Order: sequence, then structure tokens, then C-alpha cells
Amino acid sequence: MSTAYLASTALMGVLVIAVVAWMVRGRRWYQYSPGAAARARSPAGEREGRFETYADRPMVWVAAFAVLVVGLLVGVVASISGPVETQSIAGVAVAIVGGAGLCGYLLFGVYLSATRRGHPRSLAVAESATVAGVLFLVAVSLQLLA
Repeated sequence: MSTAYLASTALMGVLVIAVVAWMVRGRRWYQYSPGAAARARSPAGEREGRFETYADRPMVWVAAFAVLVVGLLVGVVASISGPVETQSIAGVAVAIVGGAGLCGYLLFGVYLSATRRGHPRSLAVAESATVAGVLFLVAVSLQLLA
């Protein structure tokens, strides 16, 4: 049980570092204007960062999706054919990764579609937060019904 807590702590630490790095390297939100964002990635005319360069390439998304699918496939195979001790751990890990992937897909999809429609980033984040709240309420409701 303590291994699961350590793994969860490490995963949350990686997530916090990724979010902070993304926020620090993001474009300057206080100088945002939709016209400038359409002409260049940042309103100040700075060069694109490494993340922004790779995020616009479809093959990077295809490769990331393939890695995710292969990782989930390995987890499913381990949960089905592995020893009894690892079956439950692998099953829980696959469920957590699948749920996190689905939630991340929904939240990032809402954010991306809102920014592509011309909404400011603050409104796009608010829309993503609303979806996150709805997902949380659905999860709590399912827990109460079960």
C-alpha cells in the first residue's frame, strides 16, 4: 500500500512540475490580442518555444498517442496474464491512466477549441474549469450511487 502512495506522490509531483513549466513558458497573457496571436505565436514577436514548435506538428501527436496506446496495452496484458500480485496493481494503473487520459483529453480539447474560436485564454481556462467541475460532480454522483 505504501508503494501506491509513493507512486501517486511521484506522479503528482511530475504533474505539478509540468503544469508550472507550461505556465512559465507560455505566452504572456497580459499582452494577449487575438490578431497578434493569429500573426505570430506570441504578441511580442518572440521566437516560438520548443513545446509550441512540436505541438503544431501532427506527427508528434501521433507518436504520443501511439506511446500511450502501447503503454496501456502493456498494462492490460500485465493485468490479465501476470502473477496474481501484479494483476490488481496493473488493472488499477490502467484504469487511472485511462481516466486521466480521458479527463485530460476533455479539458485540453475544451481549452484548445475555445482558444481557436478566438476566446481569450482566461475564458478558455474558465470553460475548461467548468468542464472539470462537471466531471468532478459526475464522479461524486457515481460514487454516491454505487
